[in-house]
Amino acid sequence: MTLPSSLQRLLPQKFLGFIPLFIGVEIVLGVTILNKAGGLYGILSLLTGHPIDFWQWLYNSLALLMLPIYATALINLRNKARNLRKLSLATVVYIVDTIIGTLYTVYFVFFWFQSEDGSEAEVGGDSLLRRKMDASDEEANLSSQSASAGRELFFIFATTIVMTIIRIYFTLVIVSFTKALLKQNSMEQRYRDRSSSTSVTDAEENEILNSNGFYGEFKKAVLDMEIRSKEFLDDFLN
Repeated sequence: MTLPSSLQRLLPQKFLGFIPLFIGVEIVLGVTILNKAGGLYGILSLLTGHPIDFWQWLYNSLALLMLPIYATALINLRNKARNLRKLSLATVVYIVDTIIGTLYTVYFVFFWFQSEDGSEAEVGGDSLLRRKMDASDEEANLSSQSASAGRELFFIFATTIVMTIIRIYFTLVIVSFTKALLKQNSMEQRYRDRSSSTSVTDAEENEILNSNGFYGEFKKAVLDMEIRSKEFLDDFLN
């Protein structure tokens, strides 16, 4: 399965049109790491008694699981022997993260509307009592509430749309840069002999594969995910 050429044309060659993609990916990963670190506060809110449902808890937990993947990709971005594997895994996770984040955005907006509907029903019951006391004052109050709710609704929709567009653009940036790295790596493997950087990569992989213990098994699992992600993106993008 290969990414259609029509979609490949959407991949940006520069970040924001004039910034090199390398710097753009650093910015994207940095912003994402700060965003995912906020998941810790969502989990800690349970200790303060703040109400949080299962889906919010799951979303914050996934954010914490993705955090080390993005952090590792950013740390090794300048390390040529490792950056392709690390960034390939981060790219796959980022694509899945974008899909999940979009679905959760729809869910949270729906959850917010449900909450607002409940509060409006309560306001409607109170307004009936006040209307009996003073009809003219109640009409003015309802008009003010309606205008305020309209502005709030517009702000929520506008913010949601803008953030979704930014998230999709960030995804295109990181996919475009990873595609360029994969193409460069393919050209180097085709036209050069075994170099020192390749030997370093092989030595590191062999060291991980020969490691023992729980931590060794964990590193093997991570290495396997990185290699699978690299192979998947190589087939999908090139």
